[in-house]
Amino acid sequence: MKCYPFAMVKMGVQARIRFNGKEYSGPDELPPEVRAAFEKAMADGKVREKPVINGLEFTDANQMPESARKLYDDIMGVIENNGEVTLPTSRRFEPVLTKRQVQAVILVVGMLFGLTVLALFKR
Repeated sequence: MKCYPFAMVKMGVQARIRFNGKEYSGPDELPPEVRAAFEKAMADGKVREKPVINGLEFTDANQMPESARKLYDDIMGVIENNGEVTLPTSRRFEPVLTKRQVQAVILVVGMLFGLTVLALFKR
């Protein structure tokens, strides 16, 4: 298995808020009085989530299979970090020489060393 240092991830998060029969696409769309009620409900833990992962809707995050739960947790982690993603700073570089080339260099250096030692003993 070959690992690549960079991967493309597409992620879409939609937050829909339903309040008194009306749907809003996010907290920024809420009128001030609805926003106050929403924030109070969030603080009191009275907001119901229905996560949808890859088109499958779950009544709560605990109902998800492990793979969907991992994806959900990763997405929520990004959201909680204000949408910022931190990638590892260490870079994996491809080697300058292949394994076969390294073997050839070792062979040539070994032969040169051997010839040098042989020349010294002939004196």
